[in-house]
Amino acid sequence: MKEKLVPLKDQRFKCQLCGECCRNRWVPLTLGDIFRIKNVKPIDDFLLIWNEKKLVIERREWDNGCIFLKDNLCEINKIKPLICILYPVALSEVPVLKNNIPYYLKNGKKIYLYIDKSCKGIGKGKKFDIEKILDLCETILQESKETSLEKLTETI
Repeated sequence: MKEKLVPLKDQRFKCQLCGECCRNRWVPLTLGDIFRIKNVKPIDDFLLIWNEKKLVIERREWDNGCIFLKDNLCEINKIKPLICILYPVALSEVPVLKNNIPYYLKNGKKIYLYIDKSCKGIGKGKKFDIEKILDLCETILQESKETSLEKLTETI
C-alpha cells in the first residue's frame, strides 16, 4: 500500500483490521518502544539497524509484513510502537504538501499532520481526537530525539 497523504482536517477513522498498514513499511522505533517490546521478545528477534543508524522493526521476507502481524492483528497491540499508534496520521516537522495546515504542540513547536487516505478506515468511525494526537506527537518527537544507536548500545 503506497501512502497518499492529505492534510489532517476533520476526517473520520475506524480501523478495518486489514493489516495493510503493517506491510511494506519500515517502522521506526524509539528507545522507549524497544524497551517496551523487549519485555515480551528478545531484541535480536525484532530489531533491525537500517543504514547503520535507523532502528526499525524487522519485516518478514515472505510478505514484507511486520514480524508482529498475525492474522491481520498486531501481536503486541498493547505495547506497539508509538508511530503505529499514530497511524493513519503521519507527523512531519516540515511541510510536505502545498496545502499544509500547521498544528502547535503545547511547547509551541509547529508540526504538520497528514492522513494516509489509502487507509481503508478513513471516512469511517469517529473524528480524530486532535488533542490526543498532538500529545502523542509530542511524545514521539521527544522519544525520537533521545533515540540513537549509540544510546541503545549504552543501555543494553
